[in-house]
Amino acid sequence: MFTNFVASLYLWSHRFFRVVHGGAQVLFEGFWMGLLPESVYDAISEKSYGQGKLYTNASYLDQGLHFWEDLAVRTYFPPGGRVLVAAAGGGRELIALVRNGFQAAGFECSHAMVEAGRLALAERGLAATLDWVPPCVAPRMEGPFDALIVGWNGYCYISPRARRLAFLKDLRSQLRPGSPTLVSTAMRPPHARVLTWTPRVANAVRVCTFRAPVFEAGDSFSGRPKLHFTRRQLEKELIEAGYTITTFYKWGDYGAVVAKLEHAEIRP
Repeated sequence: MFTNFVASLYLWSHRFFRVVHGGAQVLFEGFWMGLLPESVYDAISEKSYGQGKLYTNASYLDQGLHFWEDLAVRTYFPPGGRVLVAAAGGGRELIALVRNGFQAAGFECSHAMVEAGRLALAERGLAATLDWVPPCVAPRMEGPFDALIVGWNGYCYISPRARRLAFLKDLRSQLRPGSPTLVSTAMRPPHARVLTWTPRVANAVRVCTFRAPVFEAGDSFSGRPKLHFTRRQLEKELIEAGYTITTFYKWGDYGAVVAKLEHAEIRP
C-alpha cells in the first residue's frame, strides 16, 4: 500500500511539475518574443551561432546533400544549372552542388560561418561564392538562377511572417520561370499546446505596447525566434509568395517543400 501511494505521489508531482514548467516557459518566451523589436531578433540570431563549429567542420561540409535534398535536386533541378543557396551556413550545400556539376552561389548571416565556408571552398578548389548578409535579408545576387535552396532550418528562424514573405519574394525575383525551390524547416503537430500559447502571450504583450499582433501558432522563442510549421502553414506561405507546390517531404520533426516558380519577376 505504501509503495502504491509513493508511486502515485510521484506521478502526480511529475504531472504538476510539467504543467508548471510548461506554463513558465510559455510566459518567459512569450513575454520576450512580444517585447523585443526585430532589430534585437537579428542581433540574437547572429550571436546565437557563435563560431558555427557544428556546421563548419570538414566532416560535416563534405558529407554532401541530406537525403531529401539529394532526392529533390536529382528529381527537379536542371543538370548543370545555376543554384542560389540562401542561409548557406558553412557551405555544405555549395560544396555538394559544385561537386555534382552545378554552378552555385550562396549567402549567410553568420560572419564566422562565411569565413569558414570561403576557406573550405578555396581549400577544395571549388568555384562557388559565399557572401555575408544581415539576418533575414535576401541580397541581390548575380542572377538569374535556375533553382533555389533555402538552407536547412534557415527559413524557420525568420520572424515574423511578413519578413518571411518578403524574403521569399525577394528571392523569387532572382529566379527564372519554372525554377524549382527547396525549403526545409522544423515541423510540428497541428495542435502542439506550448507552441499555441506562446504566440498568444507574445501578441498580448505587443498589444499592451501599442503594436499589432503578428505571431501565429508554432512561433517560439527558445534562445532565438523560431517557427515550427504545420504542412498547411508552410505551403500557404509559399503559395502566397508566388510559388506552386510540387512535393512535400516529412520525417520526424522536420519537413520540406519543393515548389515551382511559374511566373518569375526577374529584376535587373
